Amino acid sequence: MSAFVPPPPQRPWGHRLFFPTAALYGALSVPLWVAGYFGWLGIGWTPALHAHEMLMGYALAVVGGFLLTRPSGMALTVAFAAWLAGRLAVLGGLPPEVAAPLALAYPLALFVIAGVPFLRAAKSGHNRLFGPVIGAFALAEALVWWGGDGGRTGALFALHLVGILMLVMGGRIIPSATAGEVRKQGGTLVERVQPRLEWAGVAGAVLAALTVAAGLTTGPLAWIGTAGAALAGVTAWARLARWRTGAVLKRPDLWSLHLGYGWLGLGWLFLGVERLAPLTGGAGWHVIGAGALGTLAASMMVRATLQREALPPDFSRPATAAIALVGLSAALRVAAASTAPGLLMPAAALAWMAAHLLVLWVLLRVPKRIRA
Repeated sequence: MSAFVPPPPQRPWGHRLFFPTAALYGALSVPLWVAGYFGWLGIGWTPALHAHEMLMGYALAVVGGFLLTRPSGMALTVAFAAWLAGRLAVLGGLPPEVAAPLALAYPLALFVIAGVPFLRAAKSGHNRLFGPVIGAFALAEALVWWGGDGGRTGALFALHLVGILMLVMGGRIIPSATAGEVRKQGGTLVERVQPRLEWAGVAGAVLAALTVAAGLTTGPLAWIGTAGAALAGVTAWARLARWRTGAVLKRPDLWSLHLGYGWLGLGWLFLGVERLAPLTGGAGWHVIGAGALGTLAASMMVRATLQREALPPDFSRPATAAIALVGLSAALRVAAASTAPGLLMPAAALAWMAAHLLVLWVLLRVPKRIRA
């Protein structure tokens, strides 16, 4: 007589929880902040709080969806509960002595659950970078609460960390995916990783981030961060120029990644310019925070979900429309820094909201993979 041995329980995949959460949070938080900014709602959210939530809330939810690929049920529950507690504490206006520990919980949980395994298992220098960068988000959160400038330094440091992750992750995912499409067309993508350019860009980005944490964004030494950010931006564009964007124009799942990386290169250049000649209305921050982050996050959330559910990474019309709306939103928001903010900022918020509601709709319609 044979004994029946039940299969091991399926571990939840973080993308099923964090990606839809990020899309919904992005769709709701931006228009609410704009409404509060113009006095239409009495919520009193400051620009620093808005930047904090777009980075530590929205962006880190996307990061969690990518990194928490096969967590235990307990680990996923702890991570999501920590993320939710942080949002409620910050947006609810709890006293700093209560809100700060709650806000720190998710970056610390993400580091323990996802960052530490990277440190232990990473074999290449590129992968070793993920652990320290993920851990540095806890430092960014601490700077928000105890940096002494209303959270500006912490938010700017977090923006640089997000930029580093996009620089490294995009620099591996995009050429690999593009190479497959070029190969289908009978060609070969020769310039893929471009390690020298990659390391030069990463070094510049890390240098720029460290100068933020050290308080060297202004004064006679501001040029150091400017040089680092400029190096990151120029190398990003140089790599993108060799990835044969023209070969993927019929693949929205691929050209959207190229578009996002183009925004990223421009965003790093703007972060460098901000050191020497600060731009009005947060224009420099939004090139990378709305253009690069919005485009790459929306594209990668849809693409990664399809791939993890063993489906072809073909974008539907709603997914493609979402990418277009994110780009429109970013362009309007950057323009609003100097032109008709009363008109362009609400328009940008509506485009951003529509884009992320479309992403949410697409994600929720992806069928779950059936595993034996």
